[in-house]
Amino acid sequence: MPGTVTGAGRDADLVTGCRGRPPLLHWQHRVYRVTDAPTPLEDELPPQITHPLPVHGWRFQGTDVHDGETLVFDVVELGEGWHVLKTYA
Repeated sequence: MPGTVTGAGRDADLVTGCRGRPPLLHWQHRVYRVTDAPTPLEDELPPQITHPLPVHGWRFQGTDVHDGETLVFDVVELGEGWHVLKTYA
């Protein structure tokens, strides 16, 4: 079953590194290390667009640095910061 949909407002701190890819996520008082290759989430635009689309979010697997819990996250950047839209167990 799909995970949690979070409420409005900034709820996550996503650390971005090389080429904007995230290595760490701080969410719900926990720290998750990104343990796969993050996939960009892009705006849906007409197929005739020939240039790269702007990245407004990421999907990645994260593992809690303390207890080893692993989740897949959909994280997007909105005007005031990063938001976890969904998690998958």
